[in-house]
Amino acid sequence: MKHNSIFKIIAALSVNCLLSVSVTHAQSVLHIASDDWCPYICAQNGHLTSGYLVDVATQAMLISGYQVESALIPLTRAMHEASTGSIQGVYAPPIDDRLRLSIPIAYSRACFYTLAEQTWRYQGIASLHNVVVGIVGEYGYDDNLMDAYVIKNQHKHLLIDTSFGENAGLSNLKKLLAARFPVMLEHEAVMTMLAKNLGAEYKIRQAGCLEHALPLPIGFTKMDSHNEDWIRALTLGIQQLEASGKLAELRQHYHIPEINTK
Repeated sequence: MKHNSIFKIIAALSVNCLLSVSVTHAQSVLHIASDDWCPYICAQNGHLTSGYLVDVATQAMLISGYQVESALIPLTRAMHEASTGSIQGVYAPPIDDRLRLSIPIAYSRACFYTLAEQTWRYQGIASLHNVVVGIVGEYGYDDNLMDAYVIKNQHKHLLIDTSFGENAGLSNLKKLLAARFPVMLEHEAVMTMLAKNLGAEYKIRQAGCLEHALPLPIGFTKMDSHNEDWIRALTLGIQQLEASGKLAELRQHYHIPEINTK
């Protein structure tokens, strides 16, 4: 009977150890999602495979033992899934009370673009009052005056032309090239890649940029009590990547401009 009791205790301890390992492993895998927004978040064949935010998050979190699995999900759906705890985070979300935001992994400056032969220039919000601007729906541009302008005028089709969907940025560039609207607003690094892929670099011109750059954090679900641990791990990892020079290498690889936010 004593031996049976000992065996039962050992068996119970073994099961507890296995469960503990399983729980620890589950907590160390983070599912972070968003839609295609290259060069920050890049998709290929229906999967998020790379991008500046994806690579930085993956490498930074690995330093603290977290494995990041990235998923290609439309931004609105990704926000909902993170808010319910179905996934752990969202790349570059808009400000939303449902998420806990990390420090910015990058800052992105949005600029206005016209056809190369045009002369219009952005000179503050007042210069937009008689111009139709093409934008991507549900995206942020500066967390400031421009975002407020879009919200105020989003249903005024003589001021705002909105595209939706995973190819909304490309759709807007094609509309601009076809002169369906005179001005397009897009993040600088994103537009550089869109124009290059479409062979349109010399068909458009930059016509001024917004005064405030948009911070690009990861938004973590509030439904998991580990979110503070994840934010600390990401912050620590980014600091170590910066110190090692790897962050600069990634910026160079993805042609991410360094933006002074001070």
